[in-house]
Parts: sequence; C-alpha cells; structure tokens
Amino acid sequence: MEDKKKYIQERLKNNHFIQHMGILLHDLQQGEATLRLTIEKHHLQQNGFTHGGVTATLCDVATGIAAYTAVAEGKNVVTVDLKVSYLNPSISNNVKAVGRVVKSGNFLVFCEGMVYDIFDDGTEKPVATCTSIMAAVDIPVQ
Repeated sequence: MEDKKKYIQERLKNNHFIQHMGILLHDLQQGEATLRLTIEKHHLQQNGFTHGGVTATLCDVATGIAAYTAVAEGKNVVTVDLKVSYLNPSISNNVKAVGRVVKSGNFLVFCEGMVYDIFDDGTEKPVATCTSIMAAVDIPVQ
C-alpha cells in the first residue's frame, strides 16, 4: 500500500486544482482514504463558513482516491455520480475527509464518505456525508 500511496501523492502534486485548494493526503489504506485541509480565507463563503463547493470537492477527492485502491494498476478513476448531504456548517480551521469503498466491480466503484470539522481540542463534528460512483477508465495516466 505504501507504493500506491506514493503514486497517488505524486499524482496529486500534478493536479493544479488540488494544489490550489491545499488538499493533502493524510492516510491511505485498502479501500479508504483520509484527506486533510487547512481552511483559508479563499475557502470561505460570505457568512464565514467553509464553502459548500469545498466540502463537495473533499467528498469527491476522498472517495476518488479510495476508489484508486480498488482498481487495476494503470486504470484512471473518474467521477460518474456524486451526492453530498450537508449536515452542519463547517466552522473549523481544519477539516478531514474520509472516503471508503463500499463495493468494487471491474468498471464501477461505489463509495461513501464523510467530512468533519476538527477542533483545537481534538473533537470532531460531522459536516457532510456523501455517496459517489467512480468509474475505472483507460484514460492515460499523465
């Protein structure tokens, strides 16, 4: 799994949007990915909460990376469907997203995820839940 983690971290370095957002891969296990994000001013909406688009992006990336652990080497993963349900406004400076594979087939990978605020005292509060369907495709990996 360490080789897969290094591979994915290298891919994330070349993803301009992920770099702009500041999303970091924190942990990777078979079927599960954990991301971290330090919230900055450009992540906020007009009322001072983390923008819902940031939360949706975290859901998409966390479940997409989890799906990578379930597909054949050399396959790329793209999002087919993403549903995000917002539970609480995100008010913390640190956010965690966890994506998990629920079921993997040869082409489709069904995933679920959660986004949490992480507070200075170590407590967590759920911000959003999601489900996604990822597809394993033959788009060349760059």
